[in-house]
Amino acid sequence: MVQTRSEATRDKVLQAAESLVIEHGHEAMAMQELVKRSGVSNGSIFHHFGSKDGVLRVIFARERRRYLGHVAQCILGHDGDPCDAMGEGARGAVEFQARDPHRHFRLVEQFSNSQWLMIEEGGWNDLAAEIERPVMEWAVPHLASGRLPMLQPHTIQSMMLGPAELVCSQWRRGRITGPLIDQAPIVARFVAQGLRQICALYAPARTA
Repeated sequence: MVQTRSEATRDKVLQAAESLVIEHGHEAMAMQELVKRSGVSNGSIFHHFGSKDGVLRVIFARERRRYLGHVAQCILGHDGDPCDAMGEGARGAVEFQARDPHRHFRLVEQFSNSQWLMIEEGGWNDLAAEIERPVMEWAVPHLASGRLPMLQPHTIQSMMLGPAELVCSQWRRGRITGPLIDQAPIVARFVAQGLRQICALYAPARTA
């Protein structure tokens, strides 16, 4: 499909902005540098995105969608025990970050822990809900059958993504050594076995 002129302009801006954020972080990205790097005028950038924050919203949303979408595919693609499927989601989170740890740090982690996201939080909650919906729907029968622990969905999500993201963060700080990808199967087992243990704890309450 042939790009329209407008689409080509947007792509130039987004590619330039993404490279600047990866190099310097989103807080340090200046409009002057974005104009210079992209070759697109300041007026045209504002026409397409409204503001610097408008550019950042698109970048963060696009990368967050890629990340959570990959995790969701790993869960939904597993044919077997749902606790193991959640473990595969955790494995996928580590593998995704291991492909380019610095990119993930700049485009997801720094955004996620920023004052900027606190201001923009409402839109990101809607985005996360949209991306997570297929996994939530997949989980419902497993929650009802007791094959996943009967906890709030976001509690289970935190148990799955939390260990993966903490391990990756500690690796980036040099507190975990060796290739990051080596941590993926460890995290996967930790999550799967932990969820199974919680299922066992909840089993008596369901059958009482």
